[in-house]
Amino acid sequence: MNLRPLTAITGAEVWAPQPVPGLCTVSIRAGTITGLSNAPPHPAQQVLVAQDALLVPGLIDLQINGALGWSFQAKDRAHFDEIAAFHLARGTTTFLPTLITADENVLRNSLAVLADYARQAGPFTIPGIHLEGPFLSPERKGAHDPDYLRLPDPLLMERFLQAAGGMLRLFTLAPELPGAVELISGLVAQGVVVAGGHTAAAFADFQRAVRAGMTFLTHVGNASDWPHRALNDYGFMGSQPGLVGSLMALPQLGGSVILDGFHFHPALLKPLVELKAGQMVLISDASTVCGFPPGTYESGGLIATIHPAGHATSGRGGGWLAGSTITLLQGVQNAVQLAGLPLAAALPLATENPARLLGLEGQKGQIRPGADADLLVLNRDLSLRHVIVKGQLVAN
Repeated sequence: MNLRPLTAITGAEVWAPQPVPGLCTVSIRAGTITGLSNAPPHPAQQVLVAQDALLVPGLIDLQINGALGWSFQAKDRAHFDEIAAFHLARGTTTFLPTLITADENVLRNSLAVLADYARQAGPFTIPGIHLEGPFLSPERKGAHDPDYLRLPDPLLMERFLQAAGGMLRLFTLAPELPGAVELISGLVAQGVVVAGGHTAAAFADFQRAVRAGMTFLTHVGNASDWPHRALNDYGFMGSQPGLVGSLMALPQLGGSVILDGFHFHPALLKPLVELKAGQMVLISDASTVCGFPPGTYESGGLIATIHPAGHATSGRGGGWLAGSTITLLQGVQNAVQLAGLPLAAALPLATENPARLLGLEGQKGQIRPGADADLLVLNRDLSLRHVIVKGQLVAN
């Protein structure tokens, strides 16, 4: 990866992620933003001139499963740099590599290998790992392998935590499963963000999970229930808010959305963002086949077919999507172009909001003195012109 150090960026309209009046010069030293000024940069500085462009924070993705045929399982360790470079070149400067349901030994080994990789990763930032499964609902398994789904098991969870060595940052489970509430409270006490996902939980289950410390929902509206009717204690089909309704009703909950045009209807993003403001996050949920043309591929233990329209389906049947084929910048573009969000509302979903969820507020997701110099130069149509990571320009 070719990197060129910068000490200033000038000529662009700065979105921090809210717009900053006037054309600013952003000064950089040792990978950190040191100031914003209307004054021109010193001639001796290593300057990137970004005329007629937008300068925005680097994007933060909570859910990347892989790319180019490779996953973040230990067997693909030789290709971790290539996965990260693929997403970095497309605007994602900070991310959580994600492991999904698999055999216990595969997960433990992969957690250990990933944790070691994350600690020495660069120039991109990996603040931790997202483990999605194996404590998920068989009814809402999506593309997860049903052979390895488990009920919540505190001893197994402890083995996962030991393997991750303090690097487990986000954990997704179905909160209605027996033992889930106790698991949630234990994980939250250890600093892990717990999310609900792949779940058939009733509203009362979400309430109990929130009281235990659950604050987030993974890929809202995908593989989990919308408001619906279900048989209640009185013997008739009563109203259930489902995962999406619970997100709306419980102020403690935020959630992520895959805005590829297939997982979640774009028309629903604007009202959710208006309701939940700083709690909503865009993710790519990029699958192992992200970056491939249409076709059928076997990767990461999953057979996936990329269709000409751009979506990927699982070979496990049931018509389930198999992650997405987009990068996070494409999700931001879709938030503006498909969902009709103004850029000022779309950008925080991939910058400030995920930084806050991960405890990185002030360091990531903003253009301000003291923050890491992770920046994107976008053309006015939101296409990507340049990526800057820790103050270094990534060569095209």
